[in-house]
Amino acid sequence: METTQTMPPRREDSRCEAITELIESVAEQQEALAKILEAEHKKIEKTAEMCDTDVDDLVKIDKSVERVIAAVTRLELALQLKLDLFRECLCPDTPCHGDHKPCH
Repeated sequence: METTQTMPPRREDSRCEAITELIESVAEQQEALAKILEAEHKKIEKTAEMCDTDVDDLVKIDKSVERVIAAVTRLELALQLKLDLFRECLCPDTPCHGDHKPCH
């Protein structure tokens, strides 16, 4: 039985794929954060619709939402930092043709 050896992917192709995968993962994480914010919005709406909600409950919900928004903001900053790593060396076209600036 004859075995065929394939060439490993070119460095530029694997680099471009890695950058693309990084950007896609950031987009997926941003979608997840958007769902969290939507859930917080629904929590506020439900609480506001309840007739018997007292001020203490509203303050608790407000503080809870505030903590979640602060956490989401920190995570968004981390995602932005990930993207900034490759801002100057993203592939100009898809698929990557290797005519990009080198990353440092």
